[in-house]
Amino acid sequence: MELVATVALKPGMEVAEDTTDYKGNLLVKKDTILDKLTIQKLLVSPIKCVQIKEEEDRVRTYFEKIKVSKSFQKFESVYIANFTAYKVALDSFILKKVPPNNSDLLAIVDHIFTPFEHSKTTILDMLAVLEIKDSDLLYAHGLNVALICRYTGKWFSLSEEELQTLILCGFYYDIGKFKLPKDLIFKPGKLTDEERALMRTHPVHSYNLIQNLNIDINIKLAALMHHERCDGTGYPQHLAADRINKFAKIISIIDAYEAMTSYRAYRDPLCPFKVIDIFEKDGLERYDVAFYLTFLSRMVEEYIGKEVMLNDGTECSIVLINKNNLSRPMVRTGNNYIDLSQNKNLYIEKLI
Repeated sequence: MELVATVALKPGMEVAEDTTDYKGNLLVKKDTILDKLTIQKLLVSPIKCVQIKEEEDRVRTYFEKIKVSKSFQKFESVYIANFTAYKVALDSFILKKVPPNNSDLLAIVDHIFTPFEHSKTTILDMLAVLEIKDSDLLYAHGLNVALICRYTGKWFSLSEEELQTLILCGFYYDIGKFKLPKDLIFKPGKLTDEERALMRTHPVHSYNLIQNLNIDINIKLAALMHHERCDGTGYPQHLAADRINKFAKIISIIDAYEAMTSYRAYRDPLCPFKVIDIFEKDGLERYDVAFYLTFLSRMVEEYIGKEVMLNDGTECSIVLINKNNLSRPMVRTGNNYIDLSQNKNLYIEKLI
């Protein structure tokens, strides 16, 4: 909501809070739609300002509120301006074999990240509602993963040099997908066995594209190994945990997170607690335990205090994290507390 001077009030504005005079007498009720008569009444009263609803006050869900907020509109503008520079650099490399300038890539991330580093709304949640046209999705995927690496990298106790390496991994690791047919990359339905086999060649394509660049070896190995899994079920080499590069292990988690939480025209971003639930169901053996648990626990901590709706329609706030069941925190509704780890029929449906 926004505090608006009475002299600036206009018909059609909606009052956000009960408006009283200095003696506590009610002048205008909350949710009143202002008309000329009501505005005149306020102008002759002793009050000078009224709380007026903004667009974000009228929408219902957490992500809808972000999408109409002023901070997101600023973020979107900064993102688009830097996205263009990133796309030009990537096209020059893929089409003309002009190596990207790593300092420029890191600067692109900083230009987007720094103004919002301490924003009330996190980069993660703003990326979740950012709409990208289909033809740019592959470019945006790399940039988004690089931004998520920038945001989450410190969770893994990386040095500043290692953090920059991780960010560059985000830019480069999936570049091999540009060598695959677009109709395969963006196929909405289930892949055939032949299509799946072709899709699984992209880590090798990524490695081949960057193997001769003057970049850290960890970036090259992350590109080659980001689909390897610690239980040996990954590809292309079916490596066991002790043979998978550290940066590849981190990128594999962030890659999966970005794919599930990013906006798509055919679906809304998944609720973060649904994403965490998916990770918990099949991730403990597949991902590096230390990185996996660090990522999920820190992710859940981002939402302590947030309002949520359960699958039965109950509105609650998150008050405590269950470390042994991260997708099922303790929530409070009124004076009652619900431990979702003990109430298996209930789960978080969405943020509100």
